[in-house]
Amino acid sequence: MTKIIPLRYSDMEKVRKMIEYVSPELSGDRVNGETFVHSPFAVLHRLLPINLKFLQEFYVAIEGEELLGLISLAPDGNQKTRWKINRLILNPNAYDAGKQLIDYVVNKYGGAGVETFLTTIDENYTEALALFKTACSFRSCSKISIWEYENLKNYAISENKISLRTVEFSDAKKLYELDCEALYPKFKTSLVKTENDFKFDLGNKFINKLKDYKIQRFVLDNSERNSIESFLSIMTKDNVNFWVDITLSLAYQEYYEDVLNFAINHVCAINQNGKLYIGVRDFQQTGKKMIEVLSQHDFKQYGSFEVLVKDYWRPAEYATEKKVPIMIFPDMTSPACNVVRFIKEF
Repeated sequence: MTKIIPLRYSDMEKVRKMIEYVSPELSGDRVNGETFVHSPFAVLHRLLPINLKFLQEFYVAIEGEELLGLISLAPDGNQKTRWKINRLILNPNAYDAGKQLIDYVVNKYGGAGVETFLTTIDENYTEALALFKTACSFRSCSKISIWEYENLKNYAISENKISLRTVEFSDAKKLYELDCEALYPKFKTSLVKTENDFKFDLGNKFINKLKDYKIQRFVLDNSERNSIESFLSIMTKDNVNFWVDITLSLAYQEYYEDVLNFAINHVCAINQNGKLYIGVRDFQQTGKKMIEVLSQHDFKQYGSFEVLVKDYWRPAEYATEKKVPIMIFPDMTSPACNVVRFIKEF
C-alpha cells in the first residue's frame, strides 16, 4: 500500500539515488546540499498555519521500503492562497504514485485555504503534461519562453540611454499597479500578485539568503504621472548565470531595448563572460515586443514552458492515462542555472 508522508532525513539517500538514476550527471553533494535541504527547521515549518508558511515543503510516496516519488511545493510569493508545485520526481512505472502525490498536496493544502495551484512544465515533457492535465485536471493557462545569450563578451555593449534607480520599500503600490497593467485581463484571476509581493523587506532578504540568491532590483520612474513604468530584477547564485526579469507598461514598451541594455551593462560590470537568461511571459501584454527585441539582438530561445493551473474550489472530471517511466521538471522561480531540465541550473 502506497503512503504519502513528509520527506524525512532517512529518505535523503533514497532521493539521491533516484535522482542520480534519472540524471547521472547530477552530483550527490548537490542533491543533498542544495536541491533538497532537510533540517529541524523544516519540521517546525510544517507546523505553521498556511498563511505563515514561506518555505518549500516536500512529500514522498513510499511502498514498504521503496521510495516511489517526491513532490515539492511552495507559496507563490506572498499570495498565500496560491501555491506552486515546483518539482515532481518519479521512479519507473510510478505514474499512479505521481497522481496520488499531486492529489494529496492539492487536497491537503486546498483544505487549509489554498485556492489556486500552479506549475510550469517543459513542453517537451509530454508525460508530465498528461499527468497534470489529464489525470489531475490542471488546465493550460499560458506559456513562458526562456531566451539566452551564451556569452556576454560577444555582445555589442552600448552606453545606457536611460537611468534606473534601486527599488525602495515605498514603491510597492506602484509596482503592484504596474504588474496589474502588464497582465492580460483574462489571466488576472489566476496570476495577479499582491502589493505585499513587492515589499522587499528584511523577511524577503532572509528568504533569498536561505536560497543563496543574489538579487538586485531597479525601477524606471515617470515623474509626470508619478508612476513606475518598468521593473527590472537581476538574480544569480554564482555570478556566472544571470536571470533577468523585465516588466514594462504598455506606454513604455518601446523602451524595452534600453532597459535590456541597462541590465546587460549591469551584469557585465559583475562578469563580462556571464550568461544571460530572460523569461518572456505570454500572459504579459508586452511579450511580443520583448521577443522582437531579443531576436534582433541575437538572443536564442532556450526553452518553452507551459503554465498549468488548478482551482481547488472548481472540481473537474479526469480521465486515466497509460503509465509512463520517469518525470522530472524544474522550479521556474530558480535562477538561470536551474531553469531548464531541472538538473541544468529564473
